[in-house]
Amino acid sequence: MEIDYIKYLPVIAAILSVVLGFMFGTRTKKNDRLMQYTEENLEKLFSPMYHEMLKIISCEKPKEREELIDVFFVKYLASDTPIYKIGSLELLDTFYELNDSYNKFKRERDEEIWDEFFYNFECVIFYKVNEGYRNSTNLLYRDFNWHQYIQTKPYWMKFYFESMKFLYETIKGVTVISLLLFYFSGCFSLFKIGLFPKDFWLLSLAFLGLSALTMLILLVPNAQYISLTSNSKQSFTRKVMRKHFPKLRANWDGLFRVKKDYDKVPKMYKKQLFKDESVRDDNE
Repeated sequence: MEIDYIKYLPVIAAILSVVLGFMFGTRTKKNDRLMQYTEENLEKLFSPMYHEMLKIISCEKPKEREELIDVFFVKYLASDTPIYKIGSLELLDTFYELNDSYNKFKRERDEEIWDEFFYNFECVIFYKVNEGYRNSTNLLYRDFNWHQYIQTKPYWMKFYFESMKFLYETIKGVTVISLLLFYFSGCFSLFKIGLFPKDFWLLSLAFLGLSALTMLILLVPNAQYISLTSNSKQSFTRKVMRKHFPKLRANWDGLFRVKKDYDKVPKMYKKQLFKDESVRDDNE
């Protein structure tokens, strides 16, 4: 069966131009706003909050740890708090519930309440803040090492590196588009839906194979770019999951983090309510 590829080329070209135009044109302003908000959130919330929580978790003295927690909640419950920049209503509700739990502990000083509080502090709030801190840092600085690297090169090498990068990023987009075209045209052809021209799925498959092969070829001249823009030390699979399937990765990570197995809760500060607080407690 012969296929007249020429008559399908205008359809392919129109689809590619629309999608690529959206990818490289209309999204520019949204990406600029995203970068602006990300930088502001990283500076005013994620970075200070992450390091304050890290200090609390790593503190070995119960009394000092409790004092740090007091300061933490006073800061992020103030009228000018930047906590809203955390960007999740569910996480905000968890934060306020955590404060209620801590206040209950302060009133009753019960060890079970303390265990419950600290588990949620480290494994829920800190886990999400750490994720936001890492994602924001990666978004802002993923291209920093790359641009620093090419700035030391002669102008003709800069042009070469930037051209290879553009071709690589473009062909990645074309590969995704070709995959989607093949998927939908194949499904429509299978179910006899005449939305696409007859045998269009074969042409889409040819484009998919060609673009995938081209992308593999471009991996070689772009090896330095890929290496310098990969900030994470984790495996390739987890990088792909983190970038394209963040919710799936988070659910998978939390699947085996059973609460009863969490044994890192530090000792609570056993404050002597009716004694002079200047006397040092045995557990400090």
